[in-house]
Amino acid sequence: MHHSIQGAKFFQRILQTYDVACQYYVNLKARFADNFPDLADFIDLMRLLVPKMHLDGHKVDCRYRFSLNYFKGAGRGHGEGIEASWAESKQSGGSTRQMNHGHRHDTLNDFHNYWNWTKLQGLGTSFLFSKSSSHTITR
Repeated sequence: MHHSIQGAKFFQRILQTYDVACQYYVNLKARFADNFPDLADFIDLMRLLVPKMHLDGHKVDCRYRFSLNYFKGAGRGHGEGIEASWAESKQSGGSTRQMNHGHRHDTLNDFHNYWNWTKLQGLGTSFLFSKSSSHTITR
């Protein structure tokens, strides 16, 4: 077994979102058994769900079975976190278009690191002063 996933046996569950999780999940265990036999047992810990913005394009049955709204511990999540930076990252295309592969890779890494850093800096403020909070926080 790979040392990087040895700790996974301590997880209660592994939650992932994917636009077509309902289709992808159908044969997931069989595909892992064929291609990654040492990881096949972890499929029982995994739960694939559809991000909230993508649910409207699915059948009614999928909306219930693969919704974050009905999965214990994930109801307030949206599963779209990775897509939030796409509009900003597309703006880097003009300046990275003519770069060689290594320079482009480094520049995009810098861009996403900066995006994550600014998001992390504002995280505490968003928790303390959320609009839904009815309590006043004093220090």
